Amino acid sequence: MRPFLFILPKECTGDTLQYRLFAFAPFDQVIKSSMEHLKKPVTDLPESFTWKNIDGVNYVTKMLNQHIPTYCGSCWAHGTMSSLADRIKIARIQAGDGGPDINLAIQEILNCGSVSGSCEGGSPTAAYAYVKRLSDEGKGIPFDTCLQYQALDGTCEFSPDSFPQPSGSCMTCSTFGVPCAAIDYYPNATVTEYGTVSGEQEMMNEIMTRGPIG
Repeated sequence: MRPFLFILPKECTGDTLQYRLFAFAPFDQVIKSSMEHLKKPVTDLPESFTWKNIDGVNYVTKMLNQHIPTYCGSCWAHGTMSSLADRIKIARIQAGDGGPDINLAIQEILNCGSVSGSCEGGSPTAAYAYVKRLSDEGKGIPFDTCLQYQALDGTCEFSPDSFPQPSGSCMTCSTFGVPCAAIDYYPNATVTEYGTVSGEQEMMNEIMTRGPIG
C-alpha cells in the first residue's frame, strides 16, 4: 500500500486508519515521501482524468453541502476532509478492501481546530496541520458516525447541555431522558505527512498519482 494528499495509504491498524497527507495551500510542511512524480511534463499527461470513473469504478466519496442545516463558510474544511476521505477510499480499493466509504467528521475541525478557521472561512493547509497534530497525539480525526456536521462553530470541550451548539470530538446518546455522553475512543483517520504543491504541472501530477487535492 502507498499512503499519502495529497495521501497514500500507509497502514490500517484496528479502528485507526493511517495515511500520509499532502495538502494544497501555503503553510508549514511535513514531507517524507518522494516528490519526483511532480516533475512529469504536462504533455505526458492525458487531456482528461477523473477518479470518479477508473475502469468503471468510482474512487471518490459522497458529495457534501456545507450550507445545511444552515449557512456556514466552511468550504476550506469540506474540501480538505473530502480530499482526505477520497484518498482513504483510493488506498483501500487499491489494497483490495471493498468496505463501505469512510467519511470524516468535518464538525471536529469547527469544534476543536479553531486555529484552522471557522464558519467565517479558514486555511485548508492549517486544517491538515491540525489533523497531523491529532495524529501525533494518537487521536486522529473521527469518522462522522459519531460527530455529525451541524454547520456551526462549536466548542472542543464536550457538554451534554451545549445543544444546539455542537461540542466535543465524538459522542453518543443512549435513550430518551438520558444526557448524551462523550466517547474517548473512536474510529479515526491519521496522517503522517502533509505539504503543498503549486502550478498546473504539480497539481495535475499529484491528482493523477495520489488522488484529489483540497
